Amino acid sequence: MKFVSLHSHSTYSYMDGFALPEVHVKRVAELGMSALALTEHGNVSSHVKLELAAAKEGIKPIFGLEAYTAPADMRETKNLRKWHQTIVAMNHEGYQNLNRLVTRSWDEGFYRWPTVTGPMLKDLHRGLIVTSGCSDSLVNCSLLGGKGIEEADAGESRAIGVIRRYKRLLGDRYYLEVQRFPELERTRTLNAWLAQASKRTGVPLVATADVHYPFGEDNQMQKILHAAGRNTGTVAAAEAGWEYDILLTYPTSDQQIREQLMGTGLSRSQAEGAIENTSVIAGRCNVEIPKMERVRFPGTIRDMEAEWG
Repeated sequence: MKFVSLHSHSTYSYMDGFALPEVHVKRVAELGMSALALTEHGNVSSHVKLELAAAKEGIKPIFGLEAYTAPADMRETKNLRKWHQTIVAMNHEGYQNLNRLVTRSWDEGFYRWPTVTGPMLKDLHRGLIVTSGCSDSLVNCSLLGGKGIEEADAGESRAIGVIRRYKRLLGDRYYLEVQRFPELERTRTLNAWLAQASKRTGVPLVATADVHYPFGEDNQMQKILHAAGRNTGTVAAAEAGWEYDILLTYPTSDQQIREQLMGTGLSRSQAEGAIENTSVIAGRCNVEIPKMERVRFPGTIRDMEAEWG
């Protein structure tokens, strides 16, 4: 497959994603993908397991994050709603900055969830590739409303302004994320508009599947996780507020995701270009998690005497 999943969640996306990194890695290897990014909600806890599993299966690990984002004045405005942002590390500097972003999101930016603000990303963007994010991103909510942006205040000029600010900061490390869900009216509206915005701004499209579990039947487990984590009380109540029939898992072929993207309003060439750009980004990301020397503890008094004289 040319397609590489750059927006994926394991069980480390607590109460939302399902299955250990090893299971995700094995699944994408079976499907013929060359790499996998794990982008957990607000944390990087899966990265070590991703690296170990990827080495075993012979694929490239890509280390990422789906950050919660909000304005720096979120506490003053009591803004509890968070946008989402997909971020992956390109190189060693980028991986350091990814970890620093997570640290600052918990230390400085915690407000209901660990939150990345614009000034944090401005300080720590080097070595990172950033996409516009899912339907709950700043760009998409600026266009259609949501997550604290009223529909009356949203619109094309506002969304284009957001894209241009990201492009000024990130240059060719910024992409517009199109997702593979033709069943969702919001996705159809967004993807068609993002394709036009790409032409207008020169920011390329990249395809994602917003994966939350390795197999389609695992959507039943996500219902349980949501019922527990979101205090809905029952699985039936969780089902009432979520489209669980739209599977958040890996596409099984390039043809499948191409047809789904075309079903959202992209042309064939736009869909193929968005799929190709997943491989382009994977090629740009080359990170090995830094290792420290193993600490050796003396086992006996004799070992200590030998060590210290």
